[in-house]
Amino acid sequence: MNSSNKKGILFLSFILLALSVFFYHNTITLFPAYMHSWTQSDRYAIALGFLNNGFDFFHPQTFNQMTVDGITRVDFPMNDYIVAIIMKLSGTTAPGVFRIYTLLLSIVGLIHLYLLAKKITSSEIKSVLVVLFVFLSPVYMYYQDGFIPTIPALSFSFIAYYYYFSYRASTNKKQFCIAILFFALAALVRMPFVIFLLAVLSQQFFLFIKQKRINKFEVTIFTLGFGIIIVYFFYNLHLYRIYGTIFLDHLTTPKNFSELKEILGEMYHHWGLHYFTIWHYLLISISAVLALIVFLKRRVIAETNKQYWFHLFIAFCGTTVYFLAMAKQYYDHDYYFLDSFFIPIILFFLFSMNVIRVEKYIYKVSLIIVSISFVVLSGISAQKIQDERYQTFSWDRVETTRQNFIGSEAFLDINGIPKDAKILVIDAYSYNVPLILMNRKGYTVHQTVRDDAAFSLFWAKWDYVVIQDVFLISDVLRYYPIVSYMIEPIAGNGKISIYRKSKEFRKKSISYLLNINKKKSIYITRIDFDNRLEKDHFGEIWNLKDAPEFGTKVAVLDSVTEYGITFRIEAKELKENGPFTLSVSSDLLLKADSEIQLVAVVANGEETKNFQSHKLRDYYKPSSAIQDGQFYFIIPEFTDEKDVLAVYFWSPTKKTLLYDNFEIVIYKNQE
Repeated sequence: MNSSNKKGILFLSFILLALSVFFYHNTITLFPAYMHSWTQSDRYAIALGFLNNGFDFFHPQTFNQMTVDGITRVDFPMNDYIVAIIMKLSGTTAPGVFRIYTLLLSIVGLIHLYLLAKKITSSEIKSVLVVLFVFLSPVYMYYQDGFIPTIPALSFSFIAYYYYFSYRASTNKKQFCIAILFFALAALVRMPFVIFLLAVLSQQFFLFIKQKRINKFEVTIFTLGFGIIIVYFFYNLHLYRIYGTIFLDHLTTPKNFSELKEILGEMYHHWGLHYFTIWHYLLISISAVLALIVFLKRRVIAETNKQYWFHLFIAFCGTTVYFLAMAKQYYDHDYYFLDSFFIPIILFFLFSMNVIRVEKYIYKVSLIIVSISFVVLSGISAQKIQDERYQTFSWDRVETTRQNFIGSEAFLDINGIPKDAKILVIDAYSYNVPLILMNRKGYTVHQTVRDDAAFSLFWAKWDYVVIQDVFLISDVLRYYPIVSYMIEPIAGNGKISIYRKSKEFRKKSISYLLNINKKKSIYITRIDFDNRLEKDHFGEIWNLKDAPEFGTKVAVLDSVTEYGITFRIEAKELKENGPFTLSVSSDLLLKADSEIQLVAVVANGEETKNFQSHKLRDYYKPSSAIQDGQFYFIIPEFTDEKDVLAVYFWSPTKKTLLYDNFEIVIYKNQE
């Protein structure tokens, strides 16, 4: 390696490390959460599984026992295995170990991309610009310190391309061997990357035809490369047949052209500025236009450049075929773009930059200005995207689950739950997140609205059941009331409750399952709309009417009243910080099916911190008779003494509801 490249690598390494500190100092230690935490937590679980199974590489395991012994088919888990070794040597299983490994491996790949760009363009500025073009892609940046194998596969591909195009220029056999090795590794750790090895094979095969001779050395190396991939592919099939898998194992091709258009539209609207910032699109457009102008002037492509464009054409065709085969995954999973179109776009940008000549001083200065402007503007845009991706919302049930299970391992230990106990988590919203945090193996029901929780209770070999309090009524008992017959509570910490198998097959009350009664309440109020207390927190009373069915005045929602009478209380008045169980009861007269909801919201000024609601029709059928309404909410901890808890009925379609005897009871959940 010449001294120029050494200096360039040192300079680039400094830039990349500085940018990494700037962008990742708040995220590098985080548990796999937020966007696409399900997939990322599964890979983290595999790394932890190697620690737990004695580093048995050929039987990768997670905590989830939906497969036999938790063993699962998975793309070559080399990186997960290396992370497990590092964890063993360092004495910590912290998520930051995995994140730092992925980030450092990414930087190694980007340095090789720099060397590739330097070899092709002979320009220091262009080469650094190409690397920063990749680094500042929001979707790449998000996963660059994450857990999915796409980033290692991209790094291996950048290394492979450097050695492959070096081989094309020098015919050094060692370089070809290294290139095929890393192309094969990329394909092993993330199967879609076999596209780029096939593109190299196609290009070399075309050269065989052109030269009218077969290079036996290349054929031998290709055979070894593809042979390794094929051998592991069939071993993976063996794992699948014997043990099963928690990962996707089938094509997701769109049914028709209309569905394909819908997917493309969603990719554009939802992910367009996540794939690249507007400054990326502007820069690549300018480079493409300038490259086209150069071509139109010369009317010829340099012989050395033809190989680049031909390879790009093959790679783009391959990724297009893959996209059509897996298009439905692109709808929800942004990292499929990294698996396919990302490399062709990077190569297109690199090859376009190669065509543009900047020998004159003024052109070099202009390129430096453009590069600095791009880094600043795209960096600002990319950071905004990262901030959005790490935001939490009350409706994000995967993140809610993670928060509820923080500290759950110690909670189970304190309550005497053995480390080898099998736990069934109902409404887990992922395969492994709650199991990792409990440090127990077991089973998960992802969503009771979709999965059969009752069936899991019967077939899964569980010792204990754990349910998040916030989902017990709304999601578990609502869909599968049989659950209450089969379990009885052991303990709860205000976020999750542990249950054992019930000795008696009988229905348990919600108050029994949540271990609450009015003696444990910290606040009670009730209003019957005929008489009210001086400090009942119900505020202004309006839209009352005499109702013969009730024999008294009642509150009404109707065509002119969308929001019901609102109960409000500030956090500082409760003198407790939660979490709380909120019980709301009321006599209801609901004569027609509607979208009427009972809402509990925590807000501070204009900021909504937590929003929950129960649709009445999910629990009560329309009737001409008065019904006893009973609802429960789990209210999270307040973060400010000025936080306000509000409870009210809401009729977005302005249908009619009569209600009376509105009672609020707040319980402090036991820690």
